[in-house]
Amino acid sequence: MHAGTAAELARRGHLPVVGEHKGYPLYCGLALENLTDRRKVARASTAGQLHVRDVAARILGLRAADFDHLIRAGLLAHADTARSGWNKHDVVLLYRQADLDRIARSHRIDWDAIRATPRGRRSPLAALPTREAATR
Repeated sequence: MHAGTAAELARRGHLPVVGEHKGYPLYCGLALENLTDRRKVARASTAGQLHVRDVAARILGLRAADFDHLIRAGLLAHADTARSGWNKHDVVLLYRQADLDRIARSHRIDWDAIRATPRGRRSPLAALPTREAATR
């Protein structure tokens, strides 16, 4: 199981959140013990897998700048954060596999054109409105 499995099980309604500790959710251990459907757990484990920005961009087959355009446009947002292993004051944004899968299936984006754009060329995603401009 991946680190995001419990959160994904809760998101899907299979694992109740019973409280919190220092800002982190506490899940019902009894419900987790009684969760015997291994397929549900496996799907949640896959969907809840968390990736740092560079890995998430690589999964989508995008340049880092293209990935940043998706975030700026509000089409993708981080699902969680973690502290850096190098500097405990740095916060690392983590992106959920299910969100990456969702955006990869989007027909609003011409993925072939984006992936064919060479380095040094303006991305077609640069034309997307920013999240703030889109909500006005």
